[in-house]
Amino acid sequence: MLHAAGLCRRFRISRPWPAAPLWLDAVDDVTLSLGRGKTLGIVGESGCGKSTLSRMLVGILAPSAGTLHVDGVNLAQLRGDRWREVMRDVQMVFQSPYTALNPRLKIGEIVREPLDIHEAHLSKKERGERVIAMLERVGLHAGHAARYPYSLSGGQQQRVGIARALVRPARVVICDEPVSALDVSVQAQVVNLLRELQDDLRVSYVFVSHDLAVVANISHDIAVMYMGRVVESGAARDVLQTPRHPYTQALVDSANVPDPRVERSRTPRVLAGDLPRPTDPPSGCRFRTRCWMAQDICSKSTPALIHRSGAPQRVACHFA
Repeated sequence: MLHAAGLCRRFRISRPWPAAPLWLDAVDDVTLSLGRGKTLGIVGESGCGKSTLSRMLVGILAPSAGTLHVDGVNLAQLRGDRWREVMRDVQMVFQSPYTALNPRLKIGEIVREPLDIHEAHLSKKERGERVIAMLERVGLHAGHAARYPYSLSGGQQQRVGIARALVRPARVVICDEPVSALDVSVQAQVVNLLRELQDDLRVSYVFVSHDLAVVANISHDIAVMYMGRVVESGAARDVLQTPRHPYTQALVDSANVPDPRVERSRTPRVLAGDLPRPTDPPSGCRFRTRCWMAQDICSKSTPALIHRSGAPQRVACHFA
């Protein structure tokens, strides 16, 4: 459903004269694929480029380089109405439900907005009926349509965001940390709702998060990002149970184990050093300044994201 090849996004950071501007490669040479009815999880620490990548996938940001295909169609070759026709099937659920909903509109108007834009040939009554049906499908009721966002809880607001994304048939939904602003119990409810809707509608998700537990619960495949690059990707089971890249190993070790005896007995790896400046990344492997396996070759050669030593997942590490 979605295929990105060599996606890059560079930002120019101006500085007071006479200093030269800085360049920030927020996303650098990212290649990934998403199957029909599947979920691709994208994980990494804050500042690794996850949100920038998600905004490129949904069309909010244009890539500086690389190609993006939606259901086999190359978006770089489309313009105007044809581009909008393809991208209307790619929707987004934003991180913060408090800022993603227009406070001046009622819930029914918010959810109906995609229909007003893309399904204007339908009567207002038909559009209203589809809104009520979708609200009920995400666990709300018809009475919520007449209310304003401020009167809803965070979990209910995020359900509204999901209803807006799926009120018309969508092929791909980009979920940019959709549960990070919610309580743990509400997180589970929203994740379960997304899984149920995926089973019913055969929609594909790109699920962006820094929480490995949430990603493991919903994802079929996982891509791990560090400083704008994918360092490991593959089936969720392979990446989480047998991580090969040192950064992925540190991420997995950082996740809490819900068993006090196991948690006390294990010795998780702790990364040394600080995150390098994004405007001045290390040469070669960008993780080498914090890696316990780093050797001379790591500073001279950038490791390719390939299958190594018979591993099922792809890893960007010389010694994986």
